[in-house]
Amino acid sequence: MTITHDATLTTSNSYRRRRAELMQYFDATAAETWARLTSDAPVSKVRETVRNGRDAMRGLLLGWLPEDIAGARILDAGCGTGALSIELARRGAQVLAIDVARSLVEIAEKRSRDQLTADEAGQIGWLAGDMLDPTLGR
Repeated sequence: MTITHDATLTTSNSYRRRRAELMQYFDATAAETWARLTSDAPVSKVRETVRNGRDAMRGLLLGWLPEDIAGARILDAGCGTGALSIELARRGAQVLAIDVARSLVEIAEKRSRDQLTADEAGQIGWLAGDMLDPTLGR
């Protein structure tokens, strides 16, 4: 399958404006909240529901994959704080993890070093940016 990049999408004013809004929201406002939400720190009942839903969704996705996925190359687009990327690396995949929010990628990269062996952590390439940016490669 060939994936093509439509440059008109990423160069449109509305796309750039929305991307900037997301970057501002996560980097300036929500990074600490998402760090807590995606950890085992105490959270409110509403946020606990969100946490449980995210955990269930990640479990469902991982349930579709074998335990050993050594050699697989996986793109985790919108990796956030890295929970899925970390589990994929544990299973042996080479992961390219990207998010528009640099602050979330920094949290994810730190968590990967704390939670994985050095070899497993080396399985993940962390990028902050727009996954549609053609300068990032294929």
